[in-house]
Parts: sequence; C-alpha cells; structure tokens
Amino acid sequence: MKIGHVIALLIFSGIFAGCAFIDSTLTLAHTPVMEKTISTAYPVFLARVSDRRPNRNRIGCKKNGYGSESADLFLDVKLTDWFGGVMNEEFRRSGLSLAPDNPQAARIEVDLLDFFVEPEVNFGSFHLYAIVHAEVIVRLPKGTTFARRFAAHTDESFMMVTDGSYTKMLEEAMMNWMAEAVVEILRLLQSQARTAAGWRVLS
Repeated sequence: MKIGHVIALLIFSGIFAGCAFIDSTLTLAHTPVMEKTISTAYPVFLARVSDRRPNRNRIGCKKNGYGSESADLFLDVKLTDWFGGVMNEEFRRSGLSLAPDNPQAARIEVDLLDFFVEPEVNFGSFHLYAIVHAEVIVRLPKGTTFARRFAAHTDESFMMVTDGSYTKMLEEAMMNWMAEAVVEILRLLQSQARTAAGWRVLS
C-alpha cells in the first residue's frame, strides 16, 4: 500500500471514527417506552440483574480504518445497576406494583447475555451495530417458573462517529428490548400464566 493511502487511512480513522485509538466512557440515558396498562394478578419484585456476558469489562469497541479493534467503550456506572433501574422504571410506568417484601409478588430475574456496540468500517462511512440480549426468569408465587430470551438490535450508518453515536445506538437497542420484554412479562402476569406462548417452563 502506498504511503499516501496509509496516511489517508490514519486520518480517516482518527477524525471520522471519533478518536478511534482512545478509550471512551459513555453515559446512557433512557427514554421510557411503556404507558400505563391494566393491573395484573401479581405485584412484582426485580430480584436481581446478573451479568453473564463473556467480557464484562466493556460495552463496546472502536475500530481503526483497517477494521481492527483499536479502543474500548465503557459505561460510567455498573451495567447491572443501570439496567435494573431502567427495568423498574418501565414496570412502574406500565402500572405494575413493585413489592419486594410481598411474598405474593412475582419474582423477576434477568441474566444479561450481551450488551455491546461496535462499528463495521467501510472507506467513507461507519456502520454501527448494537445489541441487547438477556434472559428473563419469572417466578410466580404459586411455584411455576418461566424463562424467555429477548434480543434487540439497532444498526445505522454514520459519516462521522462520535461517542454520541455509540450512545445513541445502545439507548435505542435498550428501548427496543424493553418494549418487547416488559410487554411479554405483562402478558404472562395478566393471564396468570394461562397464556405463556414463547416462554419455557422451568418448574
């Protein structure tokens, strides 16, 4: 490769990839997606959010002009704490009663399997992909336990990538995940488990 092409790639990587060689720490916000619905048969309790991702240290990566990873993206708070806060907010907005001390509450558990954003580099543009993937476990007070995995993706092309681009993609993926997962949890609770299509019965 000619030296001019190398220089061009370096300039492209450094300017348009949002400091592709420097780690960044992101602050994620959340726009609620749920509106109040009818009440369910059970109050709920978000008992835990556990991080089961293979790499729990980061939430994304940057890439240079050659498409190789060149820097990491981190979250400014603990991911499980942020995720749990968002989920409880969506529960409240949907009309669910949060009752951690109520033995008749449905116990909700979440295992995070993937939460990541990364670019695909094409000369002249960057295509960002974000994924939120997690398993939800619902333990009803009568003893039946259900599990289901939900995954949400977002992708978009950018001429210039900034930290805000990565943030936008993860926030949108999270909104999409909540819009599906919380609705399906509500359906399960409202039907008192009579309608559990898509859910696995664990016990």
